Amino acid sequence: MQNMSGREQTVMEKMCKMRLFRSAKLFALATGLVFASAGTAHCQYAAGHLPQVDLAGTYSFMQANAANFEGHFNLNGGSVSLAHNVNDRFAFIADVGVYRFPELPLKTNNTMYTYLFGPRILSRKSDRAGPFAQILFGGGRLNASSSGIKAGENAFAIAIGGGLDMPLRSHFTIRVVEVDYLLTRFANGNGSSATQNNFRVSAGLVYRLGGR
Repeated sequence: MQNMSGREQTVMEKMCKMRLFRSAKLFALATGLVFASAGTAHCQYAAGHLPQVDLAGTYSFMQANAANFEGHFNLNGGSVSLAHNVNDRFAFIADVGVYRFPELPLKTNNTMYTYLFGPRILSRKSDRAGPFAQILFGGGRLNASSSGIKAGENAFAIAIGGGLDMPLRSHFTIRVVEVDYLLTRFANGNGSSATQNNFRVSAGLVYRLGGR
């Protein structure tokens, strides 16, 4: 009985080794297929099949309605946006902007920042140009300083608008115009909630990375 148990144990060990060997072969085969697929995709991408990315730099003029002042202020600044074009009709956008207020009462220096993300709908007659519409969500920050005293506030922001790109040469296009309604929710001077209805007009240059 002891000899039979030893033989059975030996057989079981051999069977386990065979299974482990087959599993290792299957793992190696699967790993090879994964790397082969990755290599094929890399070759395709190298041949010009990467999703297109638009990098835009624009000058922006903004008419801002302050929460604790009557009337409005004219801001000058700019924005940088990165667009990942999923296809010729749809893109995802990340947009960061910086805008300077004119000198306010008590010689206060104010700067507004925006960071927005969202979808863009494209309507292109060619691979590089055409109108677009977008709705972006995110936030804003308002920094103020006067006589060495600094303060800052964060707020919700949303931008709804659109624009027009025109081909220039090679990978470059001109952003002829972009117009956005920019809503921000900075608080009043007494801390109560408020809504600012701002309008942003931009123009600049777009560089396109990748191609199909």
